[in-house]
Amino acid sequence: MFSRDYIHYLIERGNDEQTQLINTDRKLSDAFFYTLCAFLNTSGGEVLMAYSFDKGVIGLTDTEIKILEKSILDGINDADKIHPKPRLVIKPISYDNEKLLYIKIPNSYSVHTLDGTWVYERRGPKNIQIDSLSDQIRIQERKRFYYPDNKIIKYVDTSHFNMDVYKKAMNFLAQTRPSHPWLNMDFEQVTKSSGLWRMDLETRESGFTVAAVLLLGKDEVIRGIFPSFRIDAIREKDGFEGYYDRETFTTNLIDTYYQLMDFVRKHLPDFFVMNNATRVGIRDLMYREIFINFLTHQDYSSGLPAKFAITHTDSTFTANSNRMNRNTDIDPNDYQPMPKNPIIGRFLRELGLAEELGFGLKKIASFVSQFSSETAQFHDGPTFLASIPPLTKKAAPEADKQEEKDNKTGEKALKRTDIQPVSASQPGSTLTEKQKESPSGNGPLHIFDDLSDTKKERLFDIIQLLSQTKHTNTQVLTKQLGVSRETIAREVKILRELRLIEFKGALKNGYYLLTDRGNNIADFLAQNRFNSK
Repeated sequence: MFSRDYIHYLIERGNDEQTQLINTDRKLSDAFFYTLCAFLNTSGGEVLMAYSFDKGVIGLTDTEIKILEKSILDGINDADKIHPKPRLVIKPISYDNEKLLYIKIPNSYSVHTLDGTWVYERRGPKNIQIDSLSDQIRIQERKRFYYPDNKIIKYVDTSHFNMDVYKKAMNFLAQTRPSHPWLNMDFEQVTKSSGLWRMDLETRESGFTVAAVLLLGKDEVIRGIFPSFRIDAIREKDGFEGYYDRETFTTNLIDTYYQLMDFVRKHLPDFFVMNNATRVGIRDLMYREIFINFLTHQDYSSGLPAKFAITHTDSTFTANSNRMNRNTDIDPNDYQPMPKNPIIGRFLRELGLAEELGFGLKKIASFVSQFSSETAQFHDGPTFLASIPPLTKKAAPEADKQEEKDNKTGEKALKRTDIQPVSASQPGSTLTEKQKESPSGNGPLHIFDDLSDTKKERLFDIIQLLSQTKHTNTQVLTKQLGVSRETIAREVKILRELRLIEFKGALKNGYYLLTDRGNNIADFLAQNRFNSK
C-alpha cells in the first residue's frame, strides 16, 4: 500500500504545510493534536511517527505503536478534545526494517476546535492558533466552497495521463453525443473546457486538478497522490462467511466504472421489462446510475477505501467516505444534495454517464420500483450508504390469493386421471411436449412459465434431487448438477421465493428440504417428466 519511495519522499519533505514528522515513544504529545486540528482546518496532511527522525530513522516497537494508536483513537472519540470527530487513516508501516506509524488527515469540510475552544490553521510548517473572529469566519467560508476535486496539483503535466483512457472517454462521447464540441478539441482544450485544468484567479496558480488525475491519470500517478485510494468489489458467501469473488480497483475512475459494471454482469442476472413494446434490461441501466453516483460523490481526500458488495441474497450495497450534508436517511424525492466533486460530476455528465445533481437517486429508486416491493435505501452520513434489493419479480398485491390458487391448480393436476404414469426420472430429463403446451397442460408448473427453458430444467433437476436424497446442501447440488455455487445460489433463491424449498439447521451444516408445495411439484414431475436420452 505504501512504497518505500513514498515514505522516503515524506521524510525528505520534513515538516511543511501538509507533512509532519513526530518523535515519540509511548506518550502521544499534545503537538499531535495541534497538528491534527491545523491539518483538518487547512488542506489536510500526513503524519509520520517514529522514536526519532533526528539522525536517521529509529522506529517504534509493536507495543509502542499499539499504545499510540489507542491514544489517537481515544482523543478523536473525545468531543472535548477535538470536535467534530474526524475520520483518519491510522496504519503501522515499515521503512528500512523500522516500524513507523502513519496517519492520513483529510481536509475536512468542517471547522474543527481543540479542547472545546481553540481553532488552529496550518501555515508552512507551523500550527497557528486563530484567535480573531474574522479569521475563523474566513476559514469557515473557505470550507463552505471547498471541493477536493478542484485542487490544483502543481507538478502534474500531460505525461502523467493515460491517453488510452482519454481516447476511450472520447469514443464513448462520440456514441452518446456525436455533435459534442469536445470531439473537435485536443486534450489540452478539453481539459480546460471541462475544468480538469484551471487557473486560480486568487493565487494565479494554474495546472491540472485532482479531478483530472482521478479520471484520466496513470495508475502510478494516482497511487503517488492518493496512496490509500482503493475500491473493493465483493461477492459474499452465504452466512457472510467470506466471499466467492473479490476484486480491488486502484485505477482511474473511467476504467473503474467499466470494471464495476463487468463485476455486476458476472454475478447478477438481468431483469427485463417491456418499454414501448421493447424488452429492456434494467440491471445495466440501474447499476450505471449506482456506480456513477458512487464514484462522483466519494470523499477521496479521506484516504478510506470504498466498497461495493453483492450479498448472498443478491441484494447489493455501496459504502464510501462522504462529506456529510446531514446525518440522516434520504428520501430521493425530498433531498437537496450538496455537490462533493463537481468537476468529476460535470465531466461524467458531459460524457452522458451522469445525471444532473439529485436526479441519479430518483432514477435508482424508479428502477427498483419496477422489480421489487422493497425500496432502495440511502443514508447520508460520514459514510454514504446505498442499499439495493435483489433483482426479483415484484410481489403482486394479490400474492397470497395467487399462491392459494396455484396450490389448488397443482392439487387438481395431480388428481387428473387422463395422465398416464411414467417412471420417475433422473436429473437431465425433460417434460413431454403435451405437458409444455399450456398452463392447463403444465399443471402446477405454470408458476415457472416466465422462465427460460434452461432455467426451468435446472430448477426441475434441483426439485427432483431434493425429493430423492436427504441432507442435500449447496455443495451436493453443485457436484450433482455440474454448475457453479453462484448458479445454485441463484436457483435456490428462486425456489425459496416460490416457497418450494426451505433451509433447515445451522448455516455450516444445514440442508435444503422440499415444502409440501415443493413435494407436490416433485410428484408431478415424477409422473410427467421422462428421460430424453
